Amino acid sequence: MVNTFHKQVIHAVLQPVMLRAPSCGLRELHRGLSSPTLFYAYHTRLCANRSMQQLRASNHQPLQPINHCKGARHATAAPFSKAVTSPLPCLACRAGPAGHTASLPAEPAINGPGLSGIALSDSEASDEDEADSAVQVADLSDGQTNVDEAVTGYILEGSAETVLVKSKEEAHEQIEALILSANSDLTLGEIEDTFQFPLDRFQKEAVQMFLAGSSVLVCAPTGAGKTAIAEAAAVAVLARGQRVIYTTPLKALSNQKLFEMRERFGTDRVGLSTGDASIQTDSAIMVMTTEILRNIMYRTEEQAEDSSTNRDSLADVGMVVLDEVHYLGNEGRGTVWEEIIINCPSHIQMLAMSATVANPDDLGSWITKVHGQCQTVMTRFRPVPLTWHYCHTLEGRTHLVPLLNSKGTNMSAQMLGDSEQPQQDEDREGSWLGTNRAERRRRRFRREEPAPLKPSYQREQRWRRIPPLHETIEALRERDYLPAIWFIFSRAGCDKSAKQAHTSGAGLTTPEEQAAIMDMVTALKAEQPEAVKEALVAPLLAGLASHHAGCLPAWKALVERCFQQGLLKVVFATETLAAGINMPARTTVISTLSRRRDTAHSALLHNELLQMAGRAGRRGFDTAGHCVILQNGYEEGQVAWDIIRKGPERLQSQFAAGYGMVLNLLYTRSLQEAKAFIDRSFNSYLSGEGREKKLADIDRCEQQAAQFVQQATAVPLGLVDEAAWREFQKLKEQLEQDKRDMAALTTAFVEHRAETATDTLEKCGLPWVVGLDLTTTDTDMLNLASALAVKRLDPPTDMEEPPTPGEAPPTYYLCLMADNRLVLATSKHIAGVLEGPVARLAQPEVSHRVEQAAQGIAWEDWVPLQGGAQYAQGTALTAIVAARVPPGAAVSPLAGPPELEDTLDAQRERVRAAKKAYKGLRARKDMNIASRQHSQLLQQAEDLQKRASKQRERLDLSLSSTWRSFQDLVACLVACNALQPESLSALPLGHVARQIHGENELWLAMVLTHPAVQSLTPPQLAGVLGAILTSENISKPQVWVAYEPTAEVVDAVQALEPERERLYKVQVQHGVQSPLAIDLRLAGVIEAWAAGSSWSDIMKDSSLDDGDIARLLSRTVDLLRHARFCDGLLVNTQIAARKAMKAMNRNPIADLIQ
Repeated sequence: MVNTFHKQVIHAVLQPVMLRAPSCGLRELHRGLSSPTLFYAYHTRLCANRSMQQLRASNHQPLQPINHCKGARHATAAPFSKAVTSPLPCLACRAGPAGHTASLPAEPAINGPGLSGIALSDSEASDEDEADSAVQVADLSDGQTNVDEAVTGYILEGSAETVLVKSKEEAHEQIEALILSANSDLTLGEIEDTFQFPLDRFQKEAVQMFLAGSSVLVCAPTGAGKTAIAEAAAVAVLARGQRVIYTTPLKALSNQKLFEMRERFGTDRVGLSTGDASIQTDSAIMVMTTEILRNIMYRTEEQAEDSSTNRDSLADVGMVVLDEVHYLGNEGRGTVWEEIIINCPSHIQMLAMSATVANPDDLGSWITKVHGQCQTVMTRFRPVPLTWHYCHTLEGRTHLVPLLNSKGTNMSAQMLGDSEQPQQDEDREGSWLGTNRAERRRRRFRREEPAPLKPSYQREQRWRRIPPLHETIEALRERDYLPAIWFIFSRAGCDKSAKQAHTSGAGLTTPEEQAAIMDMVTALKAEQPEAVKEALVAPLLAGLASHHAGCLPAWKALVERCFQQGLLKVVFATETLAAGINMPARTTVISTLSRRRDTAHSALLHNELLQMAGRAGRRGFDTAGHCVILQNGYEEGQVAWDIIRKGPERLQSQFAAGYGMVLNLLYTRSLQEAKAFIDRSFNSYLSGEGREKKLADIDRCEQQAAQFVQQATAVPLGLVDEAAWREFQKLKEQLEQDKRDMAALTTAFVEHRAETATDTLEKCGLPWVVGLDLTTTDTDMLNLASALAVKRLDPPTDMEEPPTPGEAPPTYYLCLMADNRLVLATSKHIAGVLEGPVARLAQPEVSHRVEQAAQGIAWEDWVPLQGGAQYAQGTALTAIVAARVPPGAAVSPLAGPPELEDTLDAQRERVRAAKKAYKGLRARKDMNIASRQHSQLLQQAEDLQKRASKQRERLDLSLSSTWRSFQDLVACLVACNALQPESLSALPLGHVARQIHGENELWLAMVLTHPAVQSLTPPQLAGVLGAILTSENISKPQVWVAYEPTAEVVDAVQALEPERERLYKVQVQHGVQSPLAIDLRLAGVIEAWAAGSSWSDIMKDSSLDDGDIARLLSRTVDLLRHARFCDGLLVNTQIAARKAMKAMNRNPIADLIQ
């Protein structure tokens, strides 16, 4: 029977209206639309009046491609999940129903206008009928939502399922046919026929632009299918008889792309060059790291005047693919990407592929300016919809609730706190047609709304809401959300979680899967026994794995293969797994929303969260991807929403000159030409091309700030009399001045107290019970926290705020608080000392337990406090000690000088009196309103002025800083005899530095050419170079290994010290900051490995992870390889480098190429 809603559908054929599904459900709608005429009319009218984005927003399924129509591939309309009883005509060509049957896709996910393609969580739709009743078909104009769809969700341009139209073998045959045809004018249709599935709209647009002869920048979310564009463009280039270079930022990603490209184009057609490995270097498609391509371009420039060909020539290259081009914004590595784009010959088309950023047009316009015409394709399309969840524990049960509401415009009702109200607005929207007229009228005219309740998940202490690991995994398993990647920003945390999940009984694999995993582990043991992490084999067999930089490459590759084959269900990984490695999952789990940076903890960036969350949803396998945010001890769900709604960050240039760049540029260019090269950087483009726009924005901010100041002056006079306002302002200024005086006195008191604390503890000895003022502002000392000061520590070398000249650095203490928290506190935090013998707690094991617990805590797990201290949770052993620490009330405060305490008391009274007078006048209603408006306007003016000043300063600096640093580097090279003073031609030392690649090429060249190095054996040479590289690769302050460096290595390093000191002074003189560190702690290990020691031997009694040592050894092999081919070095040094490299480049260091 056709009801009112069905009549509305019929009416929609004549006049578009917003449709809301009644409570009748989808089944009745399917029956009502079973007539071919009605179905055809509904679909045609809907498509004619809506853009594709509006169709996506309304969850309308676009037409599915078929091959039955004459002359073209058309589709039948199939927006719903039930089969239509009668065959439908083709809507594109009006062909009759012969051969056409509407094969309808799976039932669409529940969506709202701002959240296309997001499926409901289990708690949103408990059964199919409820899901049916909640479907909405709503008009949505472009840009209506302010939430970034690249995070909140996407919908496929046909369905969430990938429809395969041919086999892999058929696709490969068509590729071969096109390449051998030597047709330089292939069409989009011909290239699309080489794929097993139809290309998506943005993919077709990008390929069509490339075929038209333009370079292309594609900006799309993780998992959208950017690689397919590169494969399509490669077919066209190979058919022209040209070569393709495919670059990636990581060696592991290059290895992965080698396998993918060989599978697509054949083994004989694809080669690899990563520095560590060179395979088929004359192949039609070469996969390589960006650094390799940069070096090739510089060498090609050097040989430009030579008419003879060479293997590095780019003359026959038709396309360069820059995969993950958003690495251009990576500090330390972004310069390489800019050098490639600037140096790339104009005859080569570029295909740059980036994750979602806020300013893709800037990057595309810059490429157009420095290289040639570049079209930008920007999409937020994602093949598999993404759903966000929040996981927490309440009253002993683990809950998985929606993080966002159905429209994606705010957090969900469960997160905001009104989930327990008896009737919800969103529920009424979906079902109001099913209620009686009186109830509808009451709701329409209802004015009062129930007060929102506190979110239920916040009614317990935060630490009680942290969901247990095993319960969370079980919740994911019950909802069929596995496999999952579980991101933890700690290597130790990844290993610990894998073991803990296994011991808690989480067995997620079948006997067949366990057998397959065991076969792979057995094969790895036979090939590289040192790579197998025995402690993690049992969790691996249970479907649980750990993946991070501390693992050896072979173990990580094993985990990746097992996961890609569906054998693993949960992989605990650090954020490095999100950096391009192909390991898509159904679900990603984010354990924390902040991470430790160089100086402190800070919230994740939008792009960082997106990079990890985007791994969820496997095209062809999943109809939806899921990202689960875990409740943790530091953040609430609001933090996740704040990160999401910020939107993607802008791509900023990290272009910076180094010794290698200076030498390479001056080798083939004059100084003015080098300056022109610097001026073509992305940084110069952003500050130059956008200068007028930025200046206009600065002027606008300053003018608006001035207007706010004027309004702030005028507004109060319209609300209160002038005399009262002047009196109020006078009281406010007096209060602020009294507070400043109080702060100065407090600082003086705390500094005196710190000196007293240091002297007292030196006399008493450690350990000793103290009282901590963690805010360093408690001069009353009424709220001291008792703690056991265990050990005095040296000041850290990387202090956030170094002491002013003449001021001694603060003294640090390792303390254990009574609540079993470990604290790194300075002497300024110690406000009291317990008197009497009970303070000692002098048992021998006390200090050992606390120190051992502190050493076992990863650096990123120490949490900074507002007053400058840091804390971490203690262990079970320290809890025994903490339980014996006396309460804070027993601690005697440290007194200051009597005159200072008297002054503090008097000033405290002045502040109280000023505050009382100020609040008394502000208590007047008119004065309160005037004051609030006045403050808001001044705050807005101040914010605008700060923004303008910051932009102006950044604009001024960006115009000259890069070139000035370039000139400073030139001055250093001249002072060290690497460049001639007048002509700036390279001297022998400069020739060596130009062929060496590292953080400080000049220093490396000075080391390799020093007389003390020439007589070293190959292992000793490796040990010296490893000592130079250790600080770049190992940042841990406490390291111990079983091997000491030999006397020859120590003597060579000592002989290098005068040269290092000379270069240090030159760099300081010219303001150059480039590392010059030497660290001998691991030189013995490197020397032993080069001498033939086994992996098990060098890792004995080592505090480092396998991956740390492997990375350092690999970097040493890289430097030895550069030295081997450096024609500026003595022959014996080159021979020693070649022998050391050959001895060291063995498993598990050698690249994993099969």
